[in-house]
Amino acid sequence: MSREAQLWIFIDLETSGPVIGTHSMIELGAVVGSIKHGVLDRFNVVIKPIGTAVSTSPEAFLKAQEEGKTPEEAMKAFAAWCRPFEKFLAIFVLRPAAFDWPWIVWYARTYLGNNPFGFRVVCAMSWYLAKGKKFELKLPPAMVKAAEVQLLEFLKET
Repeated sequence: MSREAQLWIFIDLETSGPVIGTHSMIELGAVVGSIKHGVLDRFNVVIKPIGTAVSTSPEAFLKAQEEGKTPEEAMKAFAAWCRPFEKFLAIFVLRPAAFDWPWIVWYARTYLGNNPFGFRVVCAMSWYLAKGKKFELKLPPAMVKAAEVQLLEFLKET
């Protein structure tokens, strides 16, 4: 696949704190695109908390309690959204991947019974640092919008 046609899925998520299993992933936003085609599609889901622990984002936590889908519904929907891009060997991008990707894998294994996403993952922050740059952006509060802003910036450096 050419560099221009490579599909990238940028993920941004909101959690209620730093500890997987104690805290909750309460919003998941993703955007897929390429240099050649720009943004192709978007995904967003608010997720019901798995417990009561909150050390960050209390307002988003309350919204997730009231409006969120169950973690199982959310992960099934995300897996279904990602499935068409698998045949194009889409690569997931996160910032920082060391924090965000383990949440995706833990939720997938816990609520789907497996990890359908694999491990084709790139850390946008590390990508930029390897080029002697910083990945610094002002991000909107909605995770899908934040993912889109970051994807468009990331595509400039691929």
